[in-house]
Amino acid sequence: MGILDDLREEASHKQVEQQEDIILKEKLEHNYRILLLPRMQQLFSYFKELTDYLSVIETPLTIPHYTSRYAEFGELYQSDYKISTDKHGGIADFEKLTEITLRFYCLGQKEELIHYSENKMAAEQEKDFLSSHKIPFKYDQQLGSTKGGTVTFHIIRKIPVFFKFTVDYEKSRIILTIQNHEDFEQRTQFINPDQINEAYMDKLARYILRKDTEFLRIDIDDTHKENIRRNIEQQQQSHAEELKAARIREENEQQDAQKAKVSHRVKTFFNQMRDK
Repeated sequence: MGILDDLREEASHKQVEQQEDIILKEKLEHNYRILLLPRMQQLFSYFKELTDYLSVIETPLTIPHYTSRYAEFGELYQSDYKISTDKHGGIADFEKLTEITLRFYCLGQKEELIHYSENKMAAEQEKDFLSSHKIPFKYDQQLGSTKGGTVTFHIIRKIPVFFKFTVDYEKSRIILTIQNHEDFEQRTQFINPDQINEAYMDKLARYILRKDTEFLRIDIDDTHKENIRRNIEQQQQSHAEELKAARIREENEQQDAQKAKVSHRVKTFFNQMRDK
């Protein structure tokens, strides 16, 4: 085959790949426009109306016990609801929605909580935890106990809670991330567009307003269940193969060691015979 034939074949493969990329992009864009965007607009409209009503009512929700991590946190109050889109402080283009964030705060009547970490390692872990959950704090290594390494944390009772819907463009689905709603937990839910309806949004709203936890028990669709089952089976099979390979390696190593031992004995025997 000559150089032109090689180049012709390479160019042909490249053109096929480019055409496949174009078809895939058109399919994803179609799915976004037909499946995802209308659901994102529906979500935005619902939660924009919800936050508008809550801002008029202005009565904070009482949370008797938010966290077991800080028993001193006491009673908190949920208020100050805001909605934003596409990482903007306000509202982006309604016809190009890719992200919706509902944010509110859980606040304490006594703003500051004093918390102690007894050594530097615990203090670093505390700082990482508070920072990752966006909890405002200050710390001072000189205050509090006189024990070496003790760090005093001044934690502000102001916990930001986030419900964020994000378009997963590549998989034509919507991802809901929930952060700090309950005991600093983070939850992720993968949503098929056809799951989003009035019933879904009502369950979510009731969960946000702490009326019930029914939203957490929404059934997983059969496709997702099948994917989970397959993943578990693959992990079990992979683990079994790893164990088998490890056992074979161990047997081979034992055989090699035995052969080496026998070889050493034989060499020793012949050396002794030769020296005689």
